[in-house]
Amino acid sequence: MITFKKHDTATCPDCGALLVYGTKEEASSWKVYYECNERCGWEQMTGRVPLSAVDHRDDVDDRAREMGDQWAGP
Repeated sequence: MITFKKHDTATCPDCGALLVYGTKEEASSWKVYYECNERCGWEQMTGRVPLSAVDHRDDVDDRAREMGDQWAGP
C-alpha cells in the first residue's frame, strides 16, 4: 500500500490541481509515484531512489518531494 502526501507546489499538467506523491519499497529501491490530488486520472511513476542512496525514511521522502519539482509552478 502506498500512502500519498501532498506536494506544496507541484501541479497536475492536465488540470492544474496540486499533486500528491508516494513511495513503495522494493528489493533494491523505492519507487516514487505522483498523481493528481483531484483524481482527474493523471498519474506517473516518476523514478526510483536506490536503497543504497538513503539512510533513513525521511531521506526517501525528501528525494521523492524533489522529483515533483519538475511540475512546480513559477
